[in-house]
Amino acid sequence: MKTTYGQKISALQLGQSAVLEKVAAGGSLEARKLSTGPVMFYWRRTRDGRTERTPIGHYDSSAPPKSLRPSARGYSVTAALEAARTLAKVDAETPGGLRAERVRQAAASAAATAAEAAKQEFTLRALCADYVAWLRRQEKESAADVENIFKNHLLEAFPAVADKPASEVDKREIVAAVRRLTETGKQTTARKLRSYLRAAYSCAVKADSDAALPASFIGYGVTVNPVEGTAAIKGASDKNPLPLPDLRKYWKELQDEPGVIGAALRLHVITGGQRSAQLAKLTRTDLSVDGLRLFDRKGKRTEPRVHLVPMTKQIRAELAQLADGPYLLSTDGGKTPMHSTSMSAWAQAVATRVGIKEFQLKRVRSGIETALAAARIPLHIRGQLQSHGIGGVQEKHYDAHHYLPEKRQALEALHKLLQAKPASNVTSKRRKKA
Repeated sequence: MKTTYGQKISALQLGQSAVLEKVAAGGSLEARKLSTGPVMFYWRRTRDGRTERTPIGHYDSSAPPKSLRPSARGYSVTAALEAARTLAKVDAETPGGLRAERVRQAAASAAATAAEAAKQEFTLRALCADYVAWLRRQEKESAADVENIFKNHLLEAFPAVADKPASEVDKREIVAAVRRLTETGKQTTARKLRSYLRAAYSCAVKADSDAALPASFIGYGVTVNPVEGTAAIKGASDKNPLPLPDLRKYWKELQDEPGVIGAALRLHVITGGQRSAQLAKLTRTDLSVDGLRLFDRKGKRTEPRVHLVPMTKQIRAELAQLADGPYLLSTDGGKTPMHSTSMSAWAQAVATRVGIKEFQLKRVRSGIETALAAARIPLHIRGQLQSHGIGGVQEKHYDAHHYLPEKRQALEALHKLLQAKPASNVTSKRRKKA
């Protein structure tokens, strides 16, 4: 007498399996009594000597025997056979079979999990930190400013955006951070925040195709720079050159400023308003009979540009009052250089004494260029003197002239402008003599 499906299932012991019926398309329907008691149906298939079992579902002894679909509690034998036939058909149509498909799905799931974990690691906050670190490795003068702008106006002001995956931040969130500054009248800070974020994202976009960029940027998976879709900040220029009368007042007051601080601030002026961060790093080995050697790390340069400032009598006199140690502009005997922020604070104190309002040390630099322009010093020579606006194929590959004579003439013209008395005073004296 033939054993029924029900009898085979009832005879199963805990952990025991039994083949109920072969499946025409391949494999067989198997029932297994689990250690917990219920019976589970499997589609069983042997491939390349290896047995594979694909779960179908629990056995429901109360289900209608001829039902083809599972009940809420499980499958009848007929429904389990129908499911086994379907699995056999899918297996035959799937490259490598169901087992290979499960392996592929597991790999895809693991990759998706890893990608999601990476997103949580590669946040906008992390991108900002990596960008600042990269600037520091290149010894860029802007690194501290970039870090402060990010911290004060993005990371602390918009922590939820900062902690999002960098690849998921959109332009509207960037605009919101920038708008917070423009609405309070901080146009320059807004311009800087947008510019710095644009540069950071640009590193992430280009990292997989630019070997000059650190590999750490690749992990962000950024393919589109969200800042590119935001409008530039209009009216954000901070050009406010110090007028020549104020330059003269500042210069005159500096004559009475004692010690290395006074010498450093005077040196800043008579070298043509060099960038204070570059000037502060001047060492004794950077001096020669011809002049001073500074290193310009601004912009996209991966290597600093050597910038020569010609020696003049006035520069030599100030150098003689500076430190004897390795660093010339130093308050500890040359062990460490002055910081540009300290120089700015000292200069501010001097300017305040003579009533110069809204003073900033960078206004001395732009004021000097403006004064030299009025004295008809050519644009290219002014650029060579202050190391800006220099670029292009001609300057980089063909123009090897160091412009020391021309820069020296510009510095001599600057000294005369600073020393000259205002025209109004000269006119009043002539009137008194008459």
